[in-house]
Amino acid sequence: MHRETAHAHRPTAAGARDDWTTLTRAWPALPATAVIVFVLLRLAFDQGGYFPAAYTAAGAIAFISLAVLVLRPSQERFSTHALIALASLAAFACWTGLSRTWSVVPDVPVLDMQRAMLYVALFGLGLLAADSGRNARLLVWCVLGVVVVLVGAGLLSRLQPDVVQSTIDPFVAPFYRLDHPFGYWNAFGALASIGAVLAIGLAADTRGSVILRGAAAGAAVMLVVAMYLSLSRGGWLALILGLVVLVAIAPKRGSLLLALVIAGGAAVVAILRLGGYPALVLDPKTGSGQAAQGNAFTRELVGLVLLAVVAQAALTRVRVSSLLEQQMRTVVRFALIGGGILVVVVALAGYVAKGDQAEGRVTTAVDDATGWLDRQWQDFLNPALSPGAGTARLVSAKGARSDGYRVAIDGFEASPLIGGGAGSFEVRYARDRDIDVKIRDAHSLPLETLSELGVVGMLLLLGFLGAVAAAARRTIVGKGALRPAEGAAVTGAFVVWLGHASVDWDWEMPALTGAAVVLSAALFQRGRRRRSHGRRATST
Repeated sequence: MHRETAHAHRPTAAGARDDWTTLTRAWPALPATAVIVFVLLRLAFDQGGYFPAAYTAAGAIAFISLAVLVLRPSQERFSTHALIALASLAAFACWTGLSRTWSVVPDVPVLDMQRAMLYVALFGLGLLAADSGRNARLLVWCVLGVVVVLVGAGLLSRLQPDVVQSTIDPFVAPFYRLDHPFGYWNAFGALASIGAVLAIGLAADTRGSVILRGAAAGAAVMLVVAMYLSLSRGGWLALILGLVVLVAIAPKRGSLLLALVIAGGAAVVAILRLGGYPALVLDPKTGSGQAAQGNAFTRELVGLVLLAVVAQAALTRVRVSSLLEQQMRTVVRFALIGGGILVVVVALAGYVAKGDQAEGRVTTAVDDATGWLDRQWQDFLNPALSPGAGTARLVSAKGARSDGYRVAIDGFEASPLIGGGAGSFEVRYARDRDIDVKIRDAHSLPLETLSELGVVGMLLLLGFLGAVAAAARRTIVGKGALRPAEGAAVTGAFVVWLGHASVDWDWEMPALTGAAVVLSAALFQRGRRRRSHGRRATST
């Protein structure tokens, strides 16, 4: 009787231990992930977190949560690279605050330090959420989910204005560029580009699930279309840069190119179809109006998204043997070589037949291209108040950025070691500008860092970026927590942010930079396991 009772209680005790093990494994990763999602959404729907009230409140939430979560640390320590990144970012924030002692605007460094400390807290939460790599995959998908929600809300504000209403500033209205909920179109375009590269990279992961890969391909279509509606030149450049890096470092280029064809093809078709809906791109009062054209295009976009989902999922289900895959690679290789030889032969034959006419056309085309590039370069060097409106701005280099870059370089030359202090660029620009436009930031994270914080600040920033690059390299070669394809996707997305931050003021948009910082935390591999000082259980 006693034995039966004892045996009856054993499963209950074992079940309790299993439940406790599950809870302890979820701590602190799942709570940290929940806090990250909440903070990023809160920042985004509060004008991207641009104003001090938004990022100071978010910073308080992040730091309090971080303090609570580290009370019971994970069983594994952070890696050396992770600690270097965290220390460099924290030192950068402290150096920003310390510049108050020599800045001409002593109140700005304190605010800038608080914003930078928010990034420190988000990076720390990202490391906890990744849980030394055990939950890095979940963190990456959660960030992609946040991006899809935010960009999707912005896209709905354009396609379904009765469902999601955006508050368009009177200054923005004449340009009609998609910016909800950030309030800044370039930041919106950058976030959409980050999400697009991340989604395409995840869709190409051959070890991922069918459902997730299909969903990622469909999300990429929506994200690219939304980015186009922001009419952001920097968004396009950053997207191209991210895709180039992704193709260069992807472990399975065939799978990646297939995902690119599926998602990119559907996105291109959607953008071409937008040409027939001017009320969604140029002017909401054109034709039948924004609401009617939005309803029509929504149906088309949903169809293209579903087509991408089904195509990616269907091709994911196809299992190719290693022998067949090798044979396919051989066929493709010979096809490319043969195609190249054929092109050369046709070109030579055409040249022999009509060499004079061909030379004339080639010369004219080269002269036209060179002339266009020269005009764009001159437009960039000669600052203008406005680069133009509508889709025409996408092929124009006009703007005021070169004037801001010139002033930032002058600020660095005036004090190369420590800079002029946080906030000094705005004062210097108001004094030395060539055109009558107000700019608070240099529209370039590297140049503004050199101008305001000098070489010291730049080295601290490079310390963070270098640690992220080292972690990315380890992940891509299979030594990280993420799979190589996932690591390539995250790296490509981070490069999108870094490239865009080099030509815009992304650092001052915490919802955008915060998402990139959290993504970078997922790249860091496991550290050493902590030693247990408790009594060891012995069996007799």
